Amino acid sequence: MENQVDKTDSKKLALGQNGKAEADSLLATKSNVEIQRMFDEVAPTYDLLNHVLSFGIDYYWRHNAKRYAQKALKSIEKPAILDVATGTGDLAKALSGIENTKVTGLDLSEEMLMIARKKCPDVEFLSGKAEALPFQDETYHVVSAGFGVRNFQDLPKGLSEFHRVLKPGGHAIIIEPMIPRNPVINGLYQVYFQSILPKFAKLFTKSSFAYDYLPKSVASFPQCEDFLSILVNAGFQDASFIPMTFETAIMYVARK
Repeated sequence: MENQVDKTDSKKLALGQNGKAEADSLLATKSNVEIQRMFDEVAPTYDLLNHVLSFGIDYYWRHNAKRYAQKALKSIEKPAILDVATGTGDLAKALSGIENTKVTGLDLSEEMLMIARKKCPDVEFLSGKAEALPFQDETYHVVSAGFGVRNFQDLPKGLSEFHRVLKPGGHAIIIEPMIPRNPVINGLYQVYFQSILPKFAKLFTKSSFAYDYLPKSVASFPQCEDFLSILVNAGFQDASFIPMTFETAIMYVARK
């Protein structure tokens, strides 16, 4: 019995180490193929974990993006919105609630898109990558992305594609997790994000590395002014950011 327990513990340790190694490898490459594989694996439990692990606050973050888009589009008769890295379509669904708006969602993961199509039958969902958007120049009034930009294999290229497909005067709206700058909140955040969240998530997903990758990808991603600089380099102007919920999430907005 003791040997059996030792073997079980060793197996768990090996799986944990493999997951962390896979997460480190993916972080280094941001390979579209591996990002797609990861999201295909987590697709069945993705929505549940998003809502539970964010304590439902993710609805509020998407509502803020919708509200900003409504203001940006108030003078447009029939707005067109592209939601990139749309995943299971939650942000696309929120944006489709804007009157007379046509929303298109695009994602690498077909497993995620299958869920999105069931959830939002009024939205067109397509498979594709951010670095080569399959749309003509100046097609959309708004290009959005909710919690997906940090996974781009080529971030400058992806943002340049956002700029290309936007109409003149169009807006980019991007939501990402944020690392709080307040030391006290940051300490609590790190304990939750680095330790509690990955262990809890692994109880509900078969992916051995997705939730090891998540905190690493957030920690390594440029935020606040650093990300604004990348937007400006991609051709955007009037770029700004709006921290949300004690700086645990951030919304970037910019204009073409």
